[in-house]
Amino acid sequence: MSKGFTLVELLAILAILGAVILVSVPSIVTSNKKSQENNYTQYTQSIENAAELYVETHPDRYEELKTTPGTSVTINTEDLVASGAIQGTLRNPNTDVQLINEASAVNVTNNSGTLIYTYVAP
Repeated sequence: MSKGFTLVELLAILAILGAVILVSVPSIVTSNKKSQENNYTQYTQSIENAAELYVETHPDRYEELKTTPGTSVTINTEDLVASGAIQGTLRNPNTDVQLINEASAVNVTNNSGTLIYTYVAP
């Protein structure tokens, strides 16, 4: 008797591997997409947190915003970087495009005494 695999056995192994790949690839793609979405959400939250820090460290500039419901202000991300609230270069995590020279900003709105921070991507 000869040692080795027959053609039928090799085809069966290839069929099994093909089935495993067909099942696993969609789940990998889905988890990658969810990971990118989570990354972008965390990214925007960190910029909004930096804007909150910026407003808190500049109380004289934003006194009216804090005391008057319905008011809003836009804070440019360049100001956040210049003040040190954000360190490093801002990049969109989905496209890896630098955002410093883009029109990215954070809108801050006083909603009945609560400040709402919303990042506006370019």
